[in-house]
Amino acid sequence: MARNLLWKDLTGQQLESIRHPHPKKGLTGRDLLAKYNGLTDYQQNRKTAIHLDVYINTLQFGEEQKFSDDKLSGLFSIVKTVHHRSTDEALTMERSFLLFKELLLMHSVQRPPYSLGLFTYAEMRKIMEWMLDSYYRHYKLYQYSYTNRITLSATYSSPSDIVELPPELPPLAKALTQAEHDAVLTAEERKREQDAAAAAAAAAEAAEAERQAKLREEYEAAIPDEIKDRVAAALEQELGRLQRVMEEQFAAQQAELLAKIALLESGGGGGKTGLTPGSSLVTPGASVQRPMSSSSQSQAKHAAATAAVAAAAAAASPAAPPS
Repeated sequence: MARNLLWKDLTGQQLESIRHPHPKKGLTGRDLLAKYNGLTDYQQNRKTAIHLDVYINTLQFGEEQKFSDDKLSGLFSIVKTVHHRSTDEALTMERSFLLFKELLLMHSVQRPPYSLGLFTYAEMRKIMEWMLDSYYRHYKLYQYSYTNRITLSATYSSPSDIVELPPELPPLAKALTQAEHDAVLTAEERKREQDAAAAAAAAAEAAEAERQAKLREEYEAAIPDEIKDRVAAALEQELGRLQRVMEEQFAAQQAELLAKIALLESGGGGGKTGLTPGSSLVTPGASVQRPMSSSSQSQAKHAAATAAVAAAAAAASPAAPPS
């Protein structure tokens, strides 16, 4: 049959379990009805709870009218179809009521395969009166409950926020004369020239240092290995000679100091030194050699190295470094 809703959503066994739920399973008729129609989240979802209320009111009306299971199942499917299409498609009340009348007539006239004579004329009138008094009486509330909320965010802007304001000018009391303005410009120009000259001088100095370093590297690379070996040997020989001279000077100074100490000790005891007032440990005109400091030793080594390099260079006569 075309658009036959009999036993579509609820079977006779399900209707019986809703009327008499099993006490040991802990489920009520409301829970079973929600389970059979996929509304298990009705306790958290507000829209699902509204669906379930419509279904329960439909079954209660059918029970009050003492409808059989087939009539109760057909009425339930008709109301469910009208309710879902009205909310999902946002139908007007007139279009929703036309849909309801069409489905009710298709289940009230026995014309197979186009319609099924499930309800009598009296039952059809009672169903229509009940729908008008219960469902369509609160139709706008149902539509409002299933309408998505749209929040409008509005901002207010003043015309002064849109129009660009001119910049604030300084007072005339702070204005400069032409001579002062020219002096400021001249000072700024002079400072820019000095900065540019300093930057150019620094760049030229860096370039010159780089050139000298490159020339030094090229000059050192041009020296033959034989000259380098001779310079190293001469340097080592000169350093050895300076070391021997320094050791001899240190030994002589140590011997002279020991002799003076012995002379002081042999002059007398008890704190007497045997020296007359104004006398000196050093004979006038005599020179006392002192040990060389570290700076003097470094200068001596540098002089020795310079002499060794000069001697080796004079022996090999290499080309002078370019300038």
